[in-house]
Amino acid sequence: MELGISQYLRFIRDGVTLARWQNGYHGPTVTWQGAPWIWVPFTAGGMVAGVSGDETGVTISAPATRQVRQAFEAALAGGHLVELTQYQFDPLASPGAPPVVHVLQAQFIGQVVGASASLTTMTAQLGTALDPVGSQVPPRALTTEIMGVGCRL
Repeated sequence: MELGISQYLRFIRDGVTLARWQNGYHGPTVTWQGAPWIWVPFTAGGMVAGVSGDETGVTISAPATRQVRQAFEAALAGGHLVELTQYQFDPLASPGAPPVVHVLQAQFIGQVVGASASLTTMTAQLGTALDPVGSQVPPRALTTEIMGVGCRL
């Protein structure tokens, strides 16, 4: 089995999704989870860097296009939330489209707190995680084998 990784990025304000980006399938858009996702070749850094779950250094970098600039500027000015989700899948199971079967590796929800740009790249810095899920790959589940059995009186 081959292993594929794709990331999905949603910009959210007041519970409304403003934009959906994905970096796994080249093309104008793909439909996944019943919604269209635009292909933007972004990279996410620092998402699974720490085992403590703090994920304080998460950044999103993308080519300096008009679409990326507008999204980053609006997110920074409006305090938008960004949901970044990373999935593992078998790329041969469904070539050209997101597969039905995928495994969640990590998820991060944070606020855009800073941005920077060069002639070719724009980078957004995300604030502290509001909902970190799975700070390790694969995510660790807390069980009695890890935590032990509580004391009963």
